[in-house]
Amino acid sequence: MLQNLTGDDLFSYLILLGAGSSDRRYLICEGDSDCAVLDPHLQEDACETVPGYGKDSVVVAISLVEQQGLRNVGALVDRDWNKSRHSISSLAARTDFYDIDATVFFSGTVCRRIVSAFCDREKVREFLSIHKLASPADAAVRLALPLGVLRKLSYDHGWGLRVAGTPIKEVVRESGDAVDTNQLFDLCLKRSKKARISQNDKAHVLALFETEMASVANSSEYCCGHDLNSVLAYLMQAHWGGRVSKDMLERAMRGALSCAELASTRLYGQIHSVLRSPEGSLFNCGTTRINHPGVPQARAAAEDHLGEVP
Repeated sequence: MLQNLTGDDLFSYLILLGAGSSDRRYLICEGDSDCAVLDPHLQEDACETVPGYGKDSVVVAISLVEQQGLRNVGALVDRDWNKSRHSISSLAARTDFYDIDATVFFSGTVCRRIVSAFCDREKVREFLSIHKLASPADAAVRLALPLGVLRKLSYDHGWGLRVAGTPIKEVVRESGDAVDTNQLFDLCLKRSKKARISQNDKAHVLALFETEMASVANSSEYCCGHDLNSVLAYLMQAHWGGRVSKDMLERAMRGALSCAELASTRLYGQIHSVLRSPEGSLFNCGTTRINHPGVPQARAAAEDHLGEVP
């Protein structure tokens, strides 16, 4: 039922939950996947996530929250190219990267740990060595970047190309280290029901694409989380000896995010800020540090002791 809520409906639902009349905090997220990332780390009695199922509904709801002066509700919205039709309230925190899954992907060693868990170590090392890549994350970014650039150009120019859900194996070269841009354009155009360009525009589109690619200063800013996980799943299956579906991989990535990695993100502090809570008061990460201040020192002492063993 929540999938059909408008921003006004979502605001009313928040009131029914207790927003404005309890000490508990409520964080509106764009979807279930955002909630799935944060829920394991939140103190249930301190904060609850609420999926809003869409940027516009979340943006409208949090604007109403601000207008009504409710002090225990905030929002988390994606930093993506698909902008809302409405201005975004100061009570909305933003993901560090394109979306929540991209933020997880680029946090700490999440990607490396997942690849280590599912793949053949020697195959991964050989692939990275052959293609002169520093890490599995770099290999995924190299393939996800062209999709991100084409997505941005489509938004900017109103082409209506459907980049989301592109079957990666159909556009990646056999070597696994590059995307065939001709095939990428053809496939995205073929999958687009409301495209406002045609094959006649291909040369123009690819020229703009090459110019944009050459101007990219930070590849991670262009990469959608779903693209990153899709290309990573492809690499794991086709080149690294891993047997894992994209859906399973996405769930594993979200579950692999540690407290320390979450606390290192910008959104961690932003969430405390929009919910007007002291940093460390909403997440288990902060509670663990407060209740067990001696753990880091004990770990350091143990490591020093182990280092002395001949």
